[in-house]
Amino acid sequence: MKVLLLGCGNVGANVARQLVPRHPELEYVVGDLDLGVAEKLAAELGPRVRGVRADVRDPARLDELLDGVDLVFNAVGPFYRSAVPVIEAALRARVDYIDINDDHDVAEALFLDPSWNLRALQAGIKLVIGCGSTPGLTNVMARLLADRLDKVREIHLATAVPFLPGLLSPAVVDHMMHITAGEVVQFIDGEYCKMPGWGGRLEVPYAAPFKAYPSFFIGHGETVTLPHFVKGLEQVTNRIGFFPEAGSEIWRKLIDLGLGSTEVIEGLGISPLKFLTRHLTSEAGGKSMTVDLSDEPWAVVFRVEVIGERDGAEVRSVLEQHLDLPVEETTDSTSDPTPTCARLAIEAWLAGQVSGQGLLAPEVCLDAEAYVHAYACETGATFITTETKVKRHEHA
Repeated sequence: MKVLLLGCGNVGANVARQLVPRHPELEYVVGDLDLGVAEKLAAELGPRVRGVRADVRDPARLDELLDGVDLVFNAVGPFYRSAVPVIEAALRARVDYIDINDDHDVAEALFLDPSWNLRALQAGIKLVIGCGSTPGLTNVMARLLADRLDKVREIHLATAVPFLPGLLSPAVVDHMMHITAGEVVQFIDGEYCKMPGWGGRLEVPYAAPFKAYPSFFIGHGETVTLPHFVKGLEQVTNRIGFFPEAGSEIWRKLIDLGLGSTEVIEGLGISPLKFLTRHLTSEAGGKSMTVDLSDEPWAVVFRVEVIGERDGAEVRSVLEQHLDLPVEETTDSTSDPTPTCARLAIEAWLAGQVSGQGLLAPEVCLDAEAYVHAYACETGATFITTETKVKRHEHA
C-alpha cells in the first residue's frame, strides 16, 4: 500500500514522523514544492520513504504523483489555494483523500455544492476534509456530546490562545488574517450567514486555570460541516480570542489598519499581508507587540458547548481540552496537536474505520468515543466535561 503525503512543512513533516515508524510496512512518498526539503525528510525517515517535488498548481504533476497511490494526505497550506487542485486530482485518480483544511471558504465551496459529493460517490472514493485539531478534533468533540443527547439545537465552539506573535510562522499569520479579516460563515437561526470576522464579541467562560476571555467570530469549517451532518441544529458558531485581552485588541487594530489585505501596493511590490507575515516573525515585530503573559497559563484551550435535550430536559454540555505548551521548542513539535489528530485519522483509514463514501468530515466518519480516547492517550491532554440544565434560549 502506498501513501502520498503532500507538504513537508511543520505539520506535514510531523505527520510523516509519527506515521512512518508506526507503519513501516507501507510505502511512502513525501512531496513538497522544495525538492531539497522533501528529500531531507525522506532520508530522515528511512528507505521506505521517497522525496519528490510536488507542485499542487500543476495538474499533470499531481496526476503523475497519484498514479498507483492508495491514499493522499494534503498538508499544503494555505488551503484556499491548495485543497481544490489536490481534490480534483484525487477525483481523477480515484484515490481517497484526507486533509487538515482550516479555511472556511474551502468548506463552503465543497459542502454547499452537492456536485462535489456526487463526483466523489461516482468515483467511489472518500474525501475527508478538515482532520486537524480545529477543525477536526473539535468536530469530533461536538459529535461526542451530541450523541449523548436526544436532540441538539446549538453548538458553540471557542478557542483561546496566548498572544505570541513572534512565534507565529508566516503561514499561520496568513491563515489567521484570512479567517478573521473579512466575512466568515456562521450558522444562525437555521441558515448559513456571513458575519464580520473578529465580530460577535462574547465573553467565553473557560475552566481554570483559564479565565473568561472575549472571543470573536472566525471562519472555520466546523460552522459549515456540523450543520451539514448533525440534523436539527439551529445555531453553530465558532470564536477565538487571544489572552490577555490586550492581544485581541492588537489583532483588531491590525485588521482595522488593513494589514490583512492581499492587494500588492503599487511601487512597493508587496501586499500589506506579506509585510505583516514577515514583520510579526521578525525580532522587531515580536518586541513591538509583546504583552504580559505572567498571569496567564502557558497553554491553549479548545471549548465545545452543545445545547439540546435529554429526557425532555434542556441540557448544556461543555467539553474543554487543555493542552500545555512546551517550555522549549522541539523538532517534532508535539505541542501542536494537529499532526497527531491527522495521523489518527489516517490510521483510522488504514484500519478500515472511516465510514461512508463521498465528501466527508470527521464528525460523520470517525468513531467519536474511540478517536477522542486515542487522542487523549497519545497527547496527555486534559479534558474537562461539565453538564448543566438550562432554560430554552438562555444562550446568547
